[in-house]
Amino acid sequence: MGFSLAWFAAQGIDRDDFLERLGFTDTGEVDEYFDQDHSGGELPGGWYIILTSDLGLLAPDKLAQWSTGCRLVATVVHEDSANSLATEWKDGRLIWSVSHDGSEGGDQLAVEGQLPDVFDELKHEADALQVADVVFDIPLDLAAELTGFRHDEMGFDDDIPAFTIMERTHLT
Repeated sequence: MGFSLAWFAAQGIDRDDFLERLGFTDTGEVDEYFDQDHSGGELPGGWYIILTSDLGLLAPDKLAQWSTGCRLVATVVHEDSANSLATEWKDGRLIWSVSHDGSEGGDQLAVEGQLPDVFDELKHEADALQVADVVFDIPLDLAAELTGFRHDEMGFDDDIPAFTIMERTHLT
């Protein structure tokens, strides 16, 4: 069974303010392997990540609200169905979105908005491999290029503190 999760990365906002916006509180208990329903952690570059099994949080109205006054990159991953999505919001506005629907088969991507320059490089690399499964990774790789986080490539070391368990305090 593969991952089925969403994660939200915020930059330019205080960690506690971000947690309050999303309706979470930090328990301080380590969740090194994302075994819990909700985890959070800080990354270099000023990014704070919330990782969750609650895919319902990835709604446009929520993303618009949460991105007010900051930069927000959101990703959803359904490995079993080969669906992936990455999107960026800033100050309540959608900047770009890239998704792959594995149920459609093939190597199709749905794109919207002004994509980061690195998208063309990632797409070119995937096209050169001529493997449809690689297209699933493009949204995830794009989000990782911007934030430095990818759910399946985190190796915690002395430079990156382990993620901690988050609890829901209220629904936003």
